[in-house]
Amino acid sequence: MRSLSLVLLVLIGACTTTAIEGNGLDLSSTVPGTSSTTTTTTSTTSTTLATTTTLATTTTPVTTDPISTIRESVKALVTETGVVVAVLEETADGYLVTTPCGNEAVVSGGTPIGEVSVVIDAGHGGEVDTGAVGANGLMEKHLNLSVAQAVEAKLIVRGVSVILTRTGDYASTLTARTALADRLDADLLLSIHHNAPTQGTSNRPGTEVFIQHDSTDSKRLGGLVWTHVVQALSQFDVHWSAATDSGVLSVLSARGNDAYGINRNPQTVSALVELGYISNPPEAQLFATDAYVDTASEAVADAVQAYLGTDAPGAGFVPEPRVFNPQPGIGGAICEDPPL
Repeated sequence: MRSLSLVLLVLIGACTTTAIEGNGLDLSSTVPGTSSTTTTTTSTTSTTLATTTTLATTTTPVTTDPISTIRESVKALVTETGVVVAVLEETADGYLVTTPCGNEAVVSGGTPIGEVSVVIDAGHGGEVDTGAVGANGLMEKHLNLSVAQAVEAKLIVRGVSVILTRTGDYASTLTARTALADRLDADLLLSIHHNAPTQGTSNRPGTEVFIQHDSTDSKRLGGLVWTHVVQALSQFDVHWSAATDSGVLSVLSARGNDAYGINRNPQTVSALVELGYISNPPEAQLFATDAYVDTASEAVADAVQAYLGTDAPGAGFVPEPRVFNPQPGIGGAICEDPPL
């Protein structure tokens, strides 16, 4: 785990814990894979999500000029409105930063932070990029953020330095998200999603983890996330949906590179997890509960901690990559920056 020169602590309200019964699922074996294609349904419907952010910082003792050391260590900033932005340089008027939509701006206030070990990305966000929508009206962008915030809170309690790529319902480009992780010298970047359209029925969760094709570290991260998430969610009595090749796999475009920008762009070890199918009505009903958010986030936090602190390999590896050309993510032309 990386030490922080300046540590950001974002304290999120605790989720409700609900007792659930296990079904004894054995996750020690890998999943055989066949080729399949998955797409994502989007909607322009939007609702308002309230978030509360509490910030605190600590500094690392220095033996040279403390002011110059602090300036060199500032890699990102949490603005006074709670938006996380990468810092390019310090200026006479404040910090020159990259906004969520990839623009440059000078921000005078906020909380500067240094290296962070874990970056959690809540997929989608904003008026245009809502993600998939469940039959119960549950929007993926809100669910992703709820789970991401809960993961963040659990990792903070465990002493893991962590930050979110977005802290509210606003858009941000994949380039800005991945550049933030690289700027922070993070050990890992994990993107939280919920899948669509619905696939065939399954007796266990159809969790999919998309990994960087040429990275053994990404493969190990994905294997641990899949193992912990599937084991935890299998305790719920739900009619699950799953693709025939669900598991831990790389997804390649027709050009042969990683299809998803969250894996293709960063130097940071990254993975994208589709925790389940929000398009499947029984799953969407479960996903709307506090018990699900608490259970899923606990499993993800366990996986992240195992990746950082052990050599465990995880499981669920699919030998053949999936070939798929996803729709491009939101671009700067239609991305609207939040107030900084």
